[in-house]
Amino acid sequence: MLGYERVKRVILETDNPTDRKIKFLALLTSAIPKGVIRRKPVLTGGSAIEIYLDGFLRTGDIDIVYNVTDLKKILKAWHFETGPALRSYMNEELGLAVDLVGDRLNASYDKITTITADYGPVSVIGVEDLIVERLASAKSWKATGDMEQCYLLARSREGKIDWNYLESQAKKEDISDYLRKLRNSLGKGRIPNRH
Repeated sequence: MLGYERVKRVILETDNPTDRKIKFLALLTSAIPKGVIRRKPVLTGGSAIEIYLDGFLRTGDIDIVYNVTDLKKILKAWHFETGPALRSYMNEELGLAVDLVGDRLNASYDKITTITADYGPVSVIGVEDLIVERLASAKSWKATGDMEQCYLLARSREGKIDWNYLESQAKKEDISDYLRKLRNSLGKGRIPNRH
């Protein structure tokens, strides 16, 4: 496993919070013993949106899906301490907070995007699954900004989105009406209303 001093040097060589997250996840992925990897750690949630939008929207923590026991060992070796939330770990020196979302991704592993970073690969939940997640949140919780995030994600990946997959997932989640709303907004070239 990489030593903490090397991790610190790599992370702190940039002031850009998004770049720090990408470097951290690349180092984390490379720190997992080769024989152990069944799947790589996957970046999800708001931090994945931040990556897709090149830092346009910033989040505070790094949401990771992977074997929680293995991740805790690495985080402890890298001087992370338990944070205020049940699944959170923080390292103030690095300016990073990590949320261990769980062992299994609640999305398609086939849709994952892999970014090649200087220090290794970074796996990010598929943009389609992020859109489904945010559309469901917009519909169920009327969460502020979720429709805007869907619009920005779809615009940022224009021509690369698997709309058939997205429509099938929207039906499963009973959010086809919100997907239609998103597509109409994309056609008009303006961000949809929140509700």
